[in-house]
Amino acid sequence: MKKIISLVIGTLFVNILIIKTANANECWRIERQLRQAEYKLQQGGDQSYMKMWQQSRDHNAKELPKCLRRFNAGPPLISVATGKKPENNNRYNEEPISIDTDNPQLQQVIKTCNYWIQQHNQYGSEHTRNLRNMACEHVNRTRREIEQNQGKAQEAFIATRSLKECVKPNNKIDDDVKLCMQGLKEPEWVTKHRN
Repeated sequence: MKKIISLVIGTLFVNILIIKTANANECWRIERQLRQAEYKLQQGGDQSYMKMWQQSRDHNAKELPKCLRRFNAGPPLISVATGKKPENNNRYNEEPISIDTDNPQLQQVIKTCNYWIQQHNQYGSEHTRNLRNMACEHVNRTRREIEQNQGKAQEAFIATRSLKECVKPNNKIDDDVKLCMQGLKEPEWVTKHRN
């Protein structure tokens, strides 16, 4: 009889250990997916790629505490020390840049900057701060380039000769051909080639 009771108690104990291990593995899997999504977001990518990893991160961030509560599991016993104090995210409240331009290139650069402002406000870290700074500096650089290009008068290309009349031997086209087509240069290479 003692052997049967010992066997039943042993079987129950093993089953409890297996269930707790399975539960811990489920929470560990969710935590691993959360970390992977955060890592992929830091790597960057196109808009659809970033949206996919944001959704994955947000979903797993909601599911992990539920899993830990459901299985009465605590935080991991081993945590990685980074040597940095956690930053207080409440102090990051930078406003996004308004999109007040019709230039599609500048609009896209501003959207990228606003994305990194939002990421830094939400997850304030050195990495997001650096990406925000680079993206927003690119906005300033693009605005300066556009302003400089608007100040320059665009050359109007008015052809007085056809390309066929001005093309160089072996169908070579360069600045001389352009000047020839505008009537600013005689096509000497055509007469030399024909002789």
